[in-house]
Amino acid sequence: MKKRIDTLLYDTDTAKELARYSSPLPYTDTGYYNEWLYKKRTGEYFLYGEGNPGSKWAEKVHYDNAYVAGADIQPLTFEQAQRWFEKANNADPELAPDKIYDQEFGTISQDDEKVQAKLYLSSLAKRKLVQLAQKQNKTQSEIVENLIMSE
Repeated sequence: MKKRIDTLLYDTDTAKELARYSSPLPYTDTGYYNEWLYKKRTGEYFLYGEGNPGSKWAEKVHYDNAYVAGADIQPLTFEQAQRWFEKANNADPELAPDKIYDQEFGTISQDDEKVQAKLYLSSLAKRKLVQLAQKQNKTQSEIVENLIMSE
Protein backbone atom coordinates (compact mmCIF):
# COMPACT_ATOMS: atom_id res chain seq x y z
CA MET A 1 0.00 0.00 0.00
CA LYS A 2 1.15 3.50 -0.77
CA LYS A 3 -0.12 6.67 0.88
CA ARG A 4 1.00 10.30 1.02
CA ILE A 5 0.48 12.00 4.40
CA ASP A 6 1.57 15.59 5.05
CA THR A 7 3.76 15.55 1.91
CA LEU A 8 5.57 12.35 3.01
CA LEU A 9 5.18 9.14 1.03
CA TYR A 10 4.68 5.88 2.94
CA ASP A 11 5.02 2.70 0.88
CA THR A 12 4.94 -0.84 2.24
CA ASP A 13 6.75 -2.10 -0.87
CA THR A 14 9.86 0.04 -0.32
CA ALA A 15 9.97 0.32 3.49
CA LYS A 16 11.53 -2.31 5.76
CA GLU A 17 9.06 -4.50 7.65
CA LEU A 18 10.14 -4.75 11.29
CA ALA A 19 7.35 -6.61 13.06
CA ARG A 20 3.77 -7.84 12.92
CA TYR A 21 0.91 -8.02 15.39
CA SER A 22 -2.21 -10.14 14.99
CA SER A 23 -5.17 -9.44 17.20
CA PRO A 24 -5.97 -12.28 19.62
CA LEU A 25 -9.52 -12.51 18.27
CA PRO A 26 -10.52 -15.30 15.87
CA TYR A 27 -10.18 -14.40 12.19
CA THR A 28 -13.96 -14.61 11.78
CA ASP A 29 -14.59 -12.05 14.55
CA THR A 30 -15.63 -8.62 13.25
CA GLY A 31 -12.96 -6.98 15.43
CA TYR A 32 -10.06 -9.05 14.06
CA TYR A 33 -7.09 -7.13 12.58
CA ASN A 34 -3.40 -7.36 11.67
CA GLU A 35 -0.76 -4.64 11.90
CA TRP A 36 2.76 -4.37 10.49
CA LEU A 37 5.42 -1.94 11.67
CA TYR A 38 7.58 -0.47 8.92
CA LYS A 39 10.58 1.84 8.81
CA LYS A 40 11.31 4.05 5.81
CA ARG A 41 14.84 4.49 4.44
CA THR A 42 14.70 8.02 5.87
CA GLY A 43 13.99 6.70 9.38
CA GLU A 44 10.27 7.38 9.80
CA TYR A 45 8.13 4.62 11.31
CA PHE A 46 4.61 3.76 10.23
CA LEU A 47 1.94 1.13 10.73
CA TYR A 48 0.09 -0.62 7.98
CA GLY A 49 -3.08 -2.19 9.32
CA GLU A 50 -5.95 -4.14 7.92
CA GLY A 51 -9.00 -5.45 9.65
CA ASN A 52 -12.56 -6.66 9.63
CA PRO A 53 -15.59 -4.32 9.76
CA GLY A 54 -15.55 -4.05 13.57
CA SER A 55 -11.83 -3.32 13.87
CA LYS A 56 -10.03 -0.01 14.19
CA TRP A 57 -8.94 -0.39 10.54
CA ALA A 58 -12.51 -0.62 9.21
CA GLU A 59 -13.67 1.85 6.57
CA LYS A 60 -16.97 3.70 6.77
CA VAL A 61 -19.29 3.25 3.81
CA HIS A 62 -19.99 6.74 2.44
CA TYR A 63 -23.59 6.15 1.43
CA ASP A 64 -24.57 4.11 4.48
CA ASN A 65 -24.09 4.06 8.24
CA ALA A 66 -22.04 0.87 8.02
CA TYR A 67 -18.42 -0.25 8.03
CA VAL A 68 -16.54 -2.69 5.81
CA ALA A 69 -13.16 -4.37 6.13
CA GLY A 70 -10.41 -1.85 5.55
CA ALA A 71 -6.73 -1.05 5.46
CA ASP A 72 -4.72 2.11 6.06
CA ILE A 73 -1.33 3.57 6.94
CA GLN A 74 -0.63 5.51 10.13
CA PRO A 75 2.66 7.40 10.72
CA LEU A 76 4.26 6.89 14.16
CA THR A 77 6.77 8.81 16.22
CA PHE A 78 9.83 6.97 17.55
CA GLU A 79 8.14 6.63 20.96
CA GLN A 80 4.85 5.39 19.47
CA ALA A 81 6.71 2.81 17.38
CA GLN A 82 8.64 1.68 20.45
CA ARG A 83 5.43 1.24 22.52
CA TRP A 84 3.73 -0.58 19.65
CA PHE A 85 6.72 -2.94 19.28
CA GLU A 86 6.70 -3.68 23.02
CA LYS A 87 3.00 -4.61 22.84
CA ALA A 88 3.59 -6.80 19.79
CA ASN A 89 6.67 -8.42 21.36
CA ASN A 90 4.77 -9.25 24.54
CA ALA A 91 1.99 -10.82 22.45
CA ASP A 92 4.23 -12.88 20.15
CA PRO A 93 8.04 -12.59 20.23
CA GLU A 94 8.30 -14.53 16.96
CA LEU A 95 6.39 -11.83 15.04
CA ALA A 96 8.17 -9.00 16.89
CA PRO A 97 11.64 -10.38 17.72
CA ASP A 98 13.81 -9.17 20.60
CA LYS A 99 16.77 -8.81 18.25
CA ILE A 100 14.95 -6.27 16.08
CA TYR A 101 13.70 -4.41 19.16
CA ASP A 102 17.27 -4.11 20.42
CA GLN A 103 18.49 -2.88 17.02
CA GLU A 104 15.76 -0.25 16.72
CA PHE A 105 14.97 0.83 20.26
CA GLY A 106 17.52 -0.74 22.60
CA THR A 107 20.00 1.16 24.68
CA ILE A 108 22.84 2.54 22.62
CA SER A 109 25.93 0.73 23.83
CA GLN A 110 29.46 1.99 24.01
CA ASP A 111 30.43 0.82 20.55
CA ASP A 112 33.82 2.08 19.38
CA GLU A 113 33.67 0.42 15.97
CA LYS A 114 34.07 3.06 13.27
CA VAL A 115 31.81 2.96 10.22
CA GLN A 116 31.84 5.15 7.16
CA ALA A 117 28.97 7.61 6.69
CA LYS A 118 28.39 9.86 3.71
CA LEU A 119 27.06 13.33 4.52
CA TYR A 120 26.12 16.24 2.29
CA LEU A 121 26.85 19.68 3.73
CA SER A 122 26.52 23.16 2.36
CA SER A 123 29.85 24.63 1.29
CA LEU A 124 29.64 27.08 4.22
CA ALA A 125 29.08 24.24 6.72
CA LYS A 126 32.00 22.32 5.21
CA ARG A 127 34.32 25.36 5.57
CA LYS A 128 33.24 25.79 9.18
CA LEU A 129 33.84 22.10 9.86
CA VAL A 130 37.37 22.36 8.44
CA GLN A 131 38.04 25.47 10.57
CA LEU A 132 36.69 23.82 13.74
CA ALA A 133 38.83 20.75 13.15
CA GLN A 134 41.94 22.88 12.64
CA LYS A 135 41.26 25.09 15.70
CA GLN A 136 40.60 22.11 17.97
CA ASN A 137 43.34 19.96 16.46
CA LYS A 138 40.83 17.18 15.76
CA THR A 139 39.67 15.32 12.68
CA GLN A 140 36.47 16.38 10.96
CA SER A 141 35.00 13.02 11.94
CA GLU A 142 35.73 13.71 15.62
CA ILE A 143 34.01 17.12 15.38
CA VAL A 144 30.87 15.61 13.83
CA GLU A 145 30.84 12.68 16.27
CA ASN A 146 31.21 15.01 19.28
CA LEU A 147 28.28 17.12 18.06
CA ILE A 148 26.09 14.04 17.64
CA MET A 149 27.06 12.43 20.94
CA SER A 150 26.49 15.65 22.91
CA GLU A 151 22.76 15.51 22.11
